[in-house]
Amino acid sequence: MKGAAERYGAPLPAAVSERIEYELGVIGTMGFSAYFLVVWDLIAHARGSGIRVGPGRGSAAGCCVAYCLRIVDLDPIRHDLLFERFLNPGRKQMPDIDMDFDERHRGEMIRYAAERYGWDRVAQIVTFSTIKARAAVRDGARVLGYPYALGDRVAKAMPPLVMGRTRRCGRASRKARVSRTVSSPRPGCARCTRPTPRRAA
Repeated sequence: MKGAAERYGAPLPAAVSERIEYELGVIGTMGFSAYFLVVWDLIAHARGSGIRVGPGRGSAAGCCVAYCLRIVDLDPIRHDLLFERFLNPGRKQMPDIDMDFDERHRGEMIRYAAERYGWDRVAQIVTFSTIKARAAVRDGARVLGYPYALGDRVAKAMPPLVMGRTRRCGRASRKARVSRTVSSPRPGCARCTRPTPRRAA
């Protein structure tokens, strides 16, 4: 309770003591005690090495234990933040604590974690994001230098998603007649002014 005393003073207020005991019980029951200690160790190393650390963000700001460990610098009791948004006994999910370090020392932090916990236990991850067809059309028009109105008009002419999936381009273009809705954004541009051939009735 040393960290709690530093944050809230001694003796601890009854509400603070009750909140900490509840959170520690949930963390221990769900088996995440070691995770908190690892996060605390990384942040303590950064601060001890003069590396700037963010004040904390996300749902972890609602954890009083994280506040007492100086993982976050926002008092969840003062600001009436919910611990259950961070860790809920009824939802079996890993807690997510976002750590922000000075980008110039990113390599140093990775090296410290690997040397302390083992190179076979530290990995870097990447997040891939995807965009739907309409967003791709708008972005493509922007990258190619066309006015936003053109990309937006083409995107709105595309048929809606079917069961959350985009139709194939060939079928979509035949059904939506996308080419008929597009007027020339560039006077004299052969690609934009070329007339669209019509099928025989």
